[in-house]
Amino acid sequence: MHRRIKMSDNIFSDEDFDDYNDTDDVHYEKSPAREPVRRSASGNGRKKRKKKSRNKPWIIALIVEVLVIILGVVLFVNAYINSALGKMHYEKLEGVKANDDLSEETVKKMTGYTTIALFGVDSRDIDMVENGARSDAIIIVSINNDTQEVKMSSVYRDTYLELANDSQSYEKVTHAYAYGGAKEAINTLNKNLDLNITAYVTVNFKALTEAIDALGGLDIELKSSELDKLNQCIDEQQRVNGIQSSYVYETGVVHLDGVQATAYARIRSTDQGDITRAWRQRKVISLMIEKAKSAGISKLNDCLNAVVDDISSSLTKKEIMDLATNCFNYKLKSSTGFPFTWSTPTLGSKGSLVVAGDLENNVVVLHRYLFNDYDYVPSQTVKNISANIINDTGYYNQIDLDTFTVEDDPDSIVNE
Repeated sequence: MHRRIKMSDNIFSDEDFDDYNDTDDVHYEKSPAREPVRRSASGNGRKKRKKKSRNKPWIIALIVEVLVIILGVVLFVNAYINSALGKMHYEKLEGVKANDDLSEETVKKMTGYTTIALFGVDSRDIDMVENGARSDAIIIVSINNDTQEVKMSSVYRDTYLELANDSQSYEKVTHAYAYGGAKEAINTLNKNLDLNITAYVTVNFKALTEAIDALGGLDIELKSSELDKLNQCIDEQQRVNGIQSSYVYETGVVHLDGVQATAYARIRSTDQGDITRAWRQRKVISLMIEKAKSAGISKLNDCLNAVVDDISSSLTKKEIMDLATNCFNYKLKSSTGFPFTWSTPTLGSKGSLVVAGDLENNVVVLHRYLFNDYDYVPSQTVKNISANIINDTGYYNQIDLDTFTVEDDPDSIVNE
């Protein structure tokens, strides 16, 4: 057996051969272009290369295809919603303002919230200003931009306030919408309550009915004292909106359709009249929000199609889309009604009123509730209006700010 070694001097030392096994027929060669290679007689010494996966291009193509499909769906949905929102009556509000003497601290506190005025009107035509429709429901919605917590406060439609028109007359706040639409209604709220609302949404009760039907109805607890008035309101809703329904004869938790639930929200002649009606309205809205959050895309689509023709708003498509994007993160924390203390006299031609005998401190409580602002000090404008209401009506219901707590349950509301 022979062995041949070609190598340069000093590549191996003597010690390198001590353990060399003569039985291994191994050749060491030096290639001028390569490092020494060890080869065996039985093989060429090449390492087996791993086969490259031929699936990678297909995987990448599949991922790209899925992303394209997702993008297409998103674009389609976005285009569809934009198209649907295009049917909504949009009104750019000009001339909406806050009180000139509103403090910088109060304005700064409110900038951390998105505040929207909701109006419900008794009209089949969304062009309510020409028809002189009054706002049967007035709700201030406050959204905390950091925590996404939502609070609602009704303003009772018969609340006696100073209107923001040129006459500066004192009337029911519901008249503001009839006189000047959303603009005058918002300016009246801003003036009397030290707010800086610039956005609104108005719906008629036909839209509310159709939205509830699209969501599959609502489960609402009914009292025996509500049934007669409920069925009277059902008659009215069928006549006004042209949507058929049926009377309700059960009490307890009852499943109501759109006409029935809308009629429930409009019951007035029970318990404390306007106070409990506003509570029912907030209850219906709360139930709708909870049901919408658990509804599928199909139901939400039906809901949008049902109401879009009967909505008027100052919100742009982008603003609505931004709100819709976060809707599932919103947490409806609580709701209440304003004023917090009141009297309900009938004053001659002014009719039956809700009088905030201590408007000044009622507004303090409102800012604590909506904006968690415990440093708020009423403007001189609000103080003057508060004094004028007391002088005009003779009613004064003082609030003790140190002990007063906001109540929502109508059974616990005390009419002072």
